[in-house]
Amino acid sequence: MAAYVRASKDRKGDRWTIETQVKRVKALAVARDWKIVEVYDDNVVSATKKRGKGTGWDRMLKDAEAGRFSMVVAVDMDRLLRSTKELNTLIDMGLRVVTVDGAIDLSTADGEFRATMLAAIARFETRRKAERQIANNSRRREEGIPTSTWKAFGWTRKGELIDEEAEAVKKAFSSFLGDPSLSIRRIREDLNKAGHKTARGSEFSVDAVRYLLANPLYAGYIKHYKSGELYPVQGDKFQAIVSEQTWRAAVLKLEDNVRRAAKQGNQPKYLLSTIGLCGKCRATLVASTNGRKQPTYRCGNQFHLTRQREPVDVMVEEAVLTRLSAEDVHALVTPQQDPEVDRKAPLSERKALVERIEELTPFLADFTQPVKNITEGLGLAHKRINEIDSTLLDRSVSVGADLLADVDAPAGEEARRAIVEAKWESLDMDRKRMLVDELVTVTIDPIRPGHVKFDPDLIRIEPRRR
Repeated sequence: MAAYVRASKDRKGDRWTIETQVKRVKALAVARDWKIVEVYDDNVVSATKKRGKGTGWDRMLKDAEAGRFSMVVAVDMDRLLRSTKELNTLIDMGLRVVTVDGAIDLSTADGEFRATMLAAIARFETRRKAERQIANNSRRREEGIPTSTWKAFGWTRKGELIDEEAEAVKKAFSSFLGDPSLSIRRIREDLNKAGHKTARGSEFSVDAVRYLLANPLYAGYIKHYKSGELYPVQGDKFQAIVSEQTWRAAVLKLEDNVRRAAKQGNQPKYLLSTIGLCGKCRATLVASTNGRKQPTYRCGNQFHLTRQREPVDVMVEEAVLTRLSAEDVHALVTPQQDPEVDRKAPLSERKALVERIEELTPFLADFTQPVKNITEGLGLAHKRINEIDSTLLDRSVSVGADLLADVDAPAGEEARRAIVEAKWESLDMDRKRMLVDELVTVTIDPIRPGHVKFDPDLIRIEPRRR
């Protein structure tokens, strides 16, 4: 038999510790003369979180498939199951489920019905808890109280200032906005060298420093990230550590760094880096990893979305190969000749915009100036510069045309597909990225409430029209 334990509150509000659960399960095993093959522990997995790769649940399922045991024992169904999907997994594997207060035989209709009802109740309670949390967070924002349960770096959990950490926050903003400014990596190194830890008790990463610099709480505001609305902190708790002008200047610089990286930064190593778009704010995507060390794409502007990289790349490659195998693809990738394009006027406008940005930026340090109006104006100027850059692209160059130069247009789609696939595999990443950018627009939408798995419908791949 296998023992499964997980720390969580049950419906009555009692707390089963891991040690108590193991003790109860072992007592039952001794009474029934059962041998415990292994105890699978998910002490740090919340009931609302997916029990994915590397968790005790995942290891238990793999060992069951390997035939190490045929029965799973837990103190009660709440510890073992949180959804009917997990129940169906156990049913399909033919496992017997036993709890401390009784056995459930999943091979019978009665046992399956009982287990299904218990799993459905657990799922209902999980979703109700999430809805209550959302409502509570909304109330706290409106009352000017931070919604996070984590201790924010710079304050105690109750919102009292920690002088040493507050000074580190001020130094991070000053270093980032100084002249010359320090890189985010250097700021990360300085924070770690000084012995500071993040709110979760780990060393600072590059992403953690970006989050610190973009966090409006340091300027006395609570942000609802879904809508972008700011709520002033009320009372004497969580007092601002930097001025609103300083925070807005840091956010503007972070956004500008993303834009410049998309144009000329380090050579991207992944298919959609700086090419794909966030469906929430239209910012370009950047490559990253999630908490489970899985490769991902995330919004390069805010924390609107994170999506596993590999399945997205598979979808994009399939869309591009299908498009390149189409009968009319030669017309699509034929280079356009536009010698009549007037480049003088756009270049003149671009130069004027850059000069205007340089003139406006110093006003952010002036407390008498309307900060919001200035930052909005800077944002519009940057947006117009990007539009001008797009109009000045040389449309006479086509990676697709080069790739299809010796592919016979009248050939059957199956034959074209085979040739195109072989050519695609021979391309380096830079050319693959150029081809994707030439043929399609990829937009990733944020997940929907209650979503628990990869949804291909949230990946929008739309053909470009030349």
